[in-house]
Amino acid sequence: MGRLENKIAVITGAASGIGSATAQRFVEEGATIAALDLVTPEGEAWDSICATAPESDSFIVDVTKEPSIEEAVRAVITKYGRIDVLVNGAGVSSGGATEDITEEEWDRVMDINLKGSFFVAKHVVRQMIKQSSGSIVHIASIEGLDGLSGQLAYGTSKGAVVQMTRNMAADYATMGIRVNCVCPGAIETPMTAILNDESLKEIKTQMENAHLMERFGLPHEVANGILYLASDEASFVTGHPLVIDGGWVAGTRLKY
Repeated sequence: MGRLENKIAVITGAASGIGSATAQRFVEEGATIAALDLVTPEGEAWDSICATAPESDSFIVDVTKEPSIEEAVRAVITKYGRIDVLVNGAGVSSGGATEDITEEEWDRVMDINLKGSFFVAKHVVRQMIKQSSGSIVHIASIEGLDGLSGQLAYGTSKGAVVQMTRNMAADYATMGIRVNCVCPGAIETPMTAILNDESLKEIKTQMENAHLMERFGLPHEVANGILYLASDEASFVTGHPLVIDGGWVAGTRLKY
């Protein structure tokens, strides 16, 4: 039996990157996926998910709009009757030092990375309270734990997600609901693909070398950590930021 056998898992940002890899990993462990995204998931990955877990479905949602989220969550509950796992994977990147960030950019990043995760969790947790069970996993970042130049808006949004995780864990720990987050390092996803541009090659090399393993991570490596937190194997884990970063925050290796 899989670690998520017969579980209903809501995953935001499931159309690509870490969200897509997590959906694939969950299905391998027996889950049915309710994918929430601005676009309908497609391609070989989604076809494989639907072939393995034919009850899986997708729901169009804008995580910055609470009515959109409320409607989508209601549709999920109507179809499946329960929600066992929530993975908040919808997110955007951003760049810029303090003096360069516009109000519009600040609001965009906070609305998607922070407010969006809050809105989805708010409506999903109401069902989990009725069930007296559930696991919520937010996707934060090492930039929520460790400062990085030129990343004020993104790092601030992810730091807030880490703290939101702790507060939610405190709210629901006695109700059978666990709340954790993962803090990935730099991962090879569509979000980081911009770093493959020749003009940003030096930045990417610096970021690779910031990891003790001297490489970017892969989406499935983060998905494995999310799977652990979502499963009953982590039954005594809540309020925890699980770092999956190839050694970024562990320290700096000197080369002699």
